[in-house]
Amino acid sequence: MLRKKICVVVGGAKGRGCSLVEEYAGRRYHIALMDNDKEHGKLLKDKVEKEYGSKMFFFHGDADSEEDLELFAGAVIGQYGKVDYLYYRTDIAGRAGEMENLLGNHLKNNGKAFI
Repeated sequence: MLRKKICVVVGGAKGRGCSLVEEYAGRRYHIALMDNDKEHGKLLKDKVEKEYGSKMFFFHGDADSEEDLELFAGAVIGQYGKVDYLYYRTDIAGRAGEMENLLGNHLKNNGKAFI
């Protein structure tokens, strides 16, 4: 059985992040998304699961909050056990190192990028 790949996107409920989520969903990745826009996050989750058949975990949170990042990282590790790709919006990229540290050795091949 092939293992599913996991793509984590922080700050991607709209714009380029949304396009990235749909791109990876189209490749049948599981998606974990954190965004402070609850409405768009839920709409994107529904769309991804309905149109692409990919599972998506949406976490309503603020990337500037250390507590939210910790909760999100813990939920991602608990649900998926590992992360293949981690994407961050460039305007919140200063927190990417923190998220990377929280994911620790669960982040495969240093797969971090900015959108």
